[in-house]
Amino acid sequence: MPDFLFDNVEQIAEELRGDAKKNDAGKFVLNLVPKTKLDEFRENNIKLSKERDDLSKVVAKVLPIVGEDADKFAEELAALRAVDQKVKDGTLTKKDDIENEIAKRIANMKEGYDKQTQAQAKEISDLKLKNSELDAGIKRVHIDRAVTAEVLNEKSGANPEALAHILQEAYKVFVVQPDGTLIPKNGEATIYGSDGATPMSVLEWLGKLSEKHSYLFKNSNGGGASGGKDTAFGGLSKEAFAKLKPEQKLALANRKQ
Repeated sequence: MPDFLFDNVEQIAEELRGDAKKNDAGKFVLNLVPKTKLDEFRENNIKLSKERDDLSKVVAKVLPIVGEDADKFAEELAALRAVDQKVKDGTLTKKDDIENEIAKRIANMKEGYDKQTQAQAKEISDLKLKNSELDAGIKRVHIDRAVTAEVLNEKSGANPEALAHILQEAYKVFVVQPDGTLIPKNGEATIYGSDGATPMSVLEWLGKLSEKHSYLFKNSNGGGASGGKDTAFGGLSKEAFAKLKPEQKLALANRKQ
């Protein structure tokens, strides 16, 4: 996780001051993406996965008993229970009466089991959706962090004001690996860098992006000059700086240290 240093707490956005730690040198250290946030994502992901697996086990136990046709099974069981009760009560003696009572009980049982099966299927579907959303959120954090760092790198030539647009392009290309690294993809194929052996880095990808979308880069404004913008905001206007996310503001502030 990248740490950002500040001389005093006033330099940190108010909503993020609670996460800052003071080091031995007297500076305030703030992580761009706090570990606690990622841990929370992972813990929720694990919890939802476990709940989904538990529900799947319940369904796996019920399915061999109920069979493929839950409605039919419910009808049969309801009828059997009704017949059993009438036999115990001494009100059922004829064969036809017994068969009719079995059919009625099975019908009632079918309705109950069908509702249970549908409810369990919906719970599993909802858990899968939540799991997918959590996983996508974690991966987007990794992409945001890596791409933002390179956009703010002077070597990239990227215009920080275009960060939001550049991130949208990055989401279409980069895939987050289990270890948190980014791999650029074109469909299922990996996009390799200039050496032809290793996946293209974010910085090299920005270079390729500048060829297609030059307006996202400083060179399109001529020589990388600030264009009269306030350097106190990392070369951005006050209005553009105010639109940045908190972590992007912190990255710009840290770059000036």
